[in-house]
Amino acid sequence: MSGFVKRKRALNINGTRLSVHTGQSIISLGNPSLDHVFGGGFPIGSIIGIGEDKHGNYARVLSKYFLAEGIVNKHPLVVATMDEDATQLINKLPTPLEESKTADNNSTMPEPETMRIAFRYNQLTPVDSEQKPATSLGHYFDLTKTMSADMLSAHDVTCWNGGELETNVPEFGSFNNPHYASLLSCIRSKAGEQQFNAASDESSKNVLRICLNSMGSPLWYGKQFSEDFLRFMVLLKAIVRNTLSVCLITVPLHLFNHLDDVYLSKKVRNMFDFSFDLEAFAAQMEEQANPAFKEYHGLLNITKITPFNSLASYHPKTRDLAFKLKRSKFVIEKLHLPPDIADEDGASKSQVPTMSCASVGGKSKLDF
Repeated sequence: MSGFVKRKRALNINGTRLSVHTGQSIISLGNPSLDHVFGGGFPIGSIIGIGEDKHGNYARVLSKYFLAEGIVNKHPLVVATMDEDATQLINKLPTPLEESKTADNNSTMPEPETMRIAFRYNQLTPVDSEQKPATSLGHYFDLTKTMSADMLSAHDVTCWNGGELETNVPEFGSFNNPHYASLLSCIRSKAGEQQFNAASDESSKNVLRICLNSMGSPLWYGKQFSEDFLRFMVLLKAIVRNTLSVCLITVPLHLFNHLDDVYLSKKVRNMFDFSFDLEAFAAQMEEQANPAFKEYHGLLNITKITPFNSLASYHPKTRDLAFKLKRSKFVIEKLHLPPDIADEDGASKSQVPTMSCASVGGKSKLDF
C-alpha cells in the first residue's frame, strides 16, 4: 500500500488561497497585520473569538474590517447583534483603498537596502505590514470613509437583531433564552442555502461570513446563562465546521468575572479555534501613563491557536503585540520599548562629594 495520498484540489473561491503553513484554504479577517500574526489568514470552518475591550470600541473596528472584506470579495454575510442595530453597523463599513493609492504609499517608503546605519533592521519582518507583500490576502480600508449605499444594497447581507423567537427547536434542543435558538436557526438556514447552491453548481461555491457582535453581553443574560451560552457555542461550531463558513464572534469576557461560574471564560475560549483579547489602555491609567506604552492604545494578547486540520499549530515569532488606532486604519505592531526611559527625578538630584580621587557621575571637589 502506497504511503502517498493524492492532494485534494484547492477550493476555487474568491478571497481565499492556500496557506503556506497548513496547505488549507484560508481567508482574511480584513486586516493584513492581524492575518500576519496568525500565519497569513484563518481557515474555512473556523471560529475566531475576540475578547472585547471594556468599551468594545476596538473590537467593533475589527468586526467592520471582517464584514468589509466580505463585501469586497462578494461573500454573503450574516450580522447578528442585540447591542445595536445590525443595519447601522453595515452602513458604517469602511471603504477599500484603491490599489494605486496603496502602491503609491508603499513606494514612498525607503527600501531596506537604503538603511545604512541601522542595517540590522533589514533582517526584521514587521508585524504591521505597511508594505503589502505579494502573497497578502486581505485588503486595506480607510476608516474615515464609508462604503456607498449602492455597493451595500447589491450585496447579500442578512441582519439579525432578535428575530422571531422560537422557544422549541428540536434540532437545537431547549434554551431558557429563546434568542439563542432564533439566531442558530437564522445561521443554519443561511449556511444550508449556501451548501445547496454549491451542490447544484460547482462554480457557485462561496464562503459565508458570520459576524456575532457582543455575544454574552448583559442583554443575553437570563436563567442558566452559562448553560445556554455553552450549548449555543457547541451547536454553532457544528454548523460552521460542516459548511463553507467562517465565524467571527466578539465576547465581553471581562464581564464574566462577575458571574457565578468563575470558569466560564475558560470554557468559552475552549470553544474557539483562534482567540485573542484586546486590552485597551483607556480604562487603565497606570499603563496609559507609562512612557513605554505612549505610542499604543492597547495590547493584543493571543490566547489560543488551534492546530486546525493539522498536526501542529502555527507559532508566531512573538506574542508581545500592541495595537493603535490611527485616523484611517487599525495597526498591530510588535511591542517595542523606548531606547531610553530616563528618570526625571534622578536628574534633579544633587551630586554628593566623595573622598575618592576620581569623580563618579560628576565633578568632585577633590578632583585634580
